[in-house]
Amino acid sequence: MFFLLSGAVRFHAKPVLECALTSRPRLGSKAKALAQELHRLDAKDIKKQLHVNEALAKQYVKHLQDFERQQPVSACCLYDTPLFNSLNAAEFDEDDAQWANSYVRIFSGLYGLIRPFDEIQPLSLPVNLATKLTTTKGKFLKDYWREPVQRELQEGLLKLPMPVVVTLAAEEDNELLDKEVLPEGTRIARVNFKTIDKDDAHSAAGEFMRWALQERCMTVEDLLDFKGLNVEEHGASFRVNPKASEPDKIVFEENIGDGGSGGWSKRLAEFDGSKAKFVKEFASGKDRWKRTEINKSLVKESKKKRTKSVVY
Repeated sequence: MFFLLSGAVRFHAKPVLECALTSRPRLGSKAKALAQELHRLDAKDIKKQLHVNEALAKQYVKHLQDFERQQPVSACCLYDTPLFNSLNAAEFDEDDAQWANSYVRIFSGLYGLIRPFDEIQPLSLPVNLATKLTTTKGKFLKDYWREPVQRELQEGLLKLPMPVVVTLAAEEDNELLDKEVLPEGTRIARVNFKTIDKDDAHSAAGEFMRWALQERCMTVEDLLDFKGLNVEEHGASFRVNPKASEPDKIVFEENIGDGGSGGWSKRLAEFDGSKAKFVKEFASGKDRWKRTEINKSLVKESKKKRTKSVVY
């Protein structure tokens, strides 16, 4: 079973340089060819296509000139997003790192498809597969990477006992998942998180990935057991939402229990309706002042229930 993630355009200023494993991108030669192709663009072209100011455009041109001149860093250590910070793969031991490299693939605008511990250049170039940047293959980077990425996925899935893909990637990246190209019978499942604070959904996905890898989950059904990290100490942080989930779509929601000023979390858990309807029910008219109290309480309880694997 492959897990698919989207890469990041934001990098750690001082990433961890030592980890249990390092590897080379399988599509490294094509990444180098892409960099050489983009290097032909001048600052004016970069400015127009990436919609950035002139100073940034010149900086990006310089970064492309310096491609492969800097010390490469494992992608999972370099990426600075809530998901990768919560995954915290830099602390994996060798067994966990090997497992992650075997079963996790990350979409990348500059490298196509990489493994977590593949070493990549720390180029501060804000591109992903959906970026409109003209190459010999088309107007978007996904046009350049479509065939090699699909071929890489196909070859990898053929080596598995069952061709299954679990994606937490962005929708624009998922466009490369073409069942007509993937091995016959490939199952594609999606995992989503519904959280009170939308920004927490990405951190939750990182916790989920860490759990799934360390638990050696091999089927989609295994993933239904996710309740959060350190459940024995902190209790269940998440649960499957049966109404929103489908056989190939797993939706986790925060396991809201007692707590919060005024017991709002417990009331919401018992309320038959959405959060918006709940707030309208208890914080309208003369009680409108309660709206701020309710929202703050729910967010506070949400963060309290969550186990923070790293500080972000």
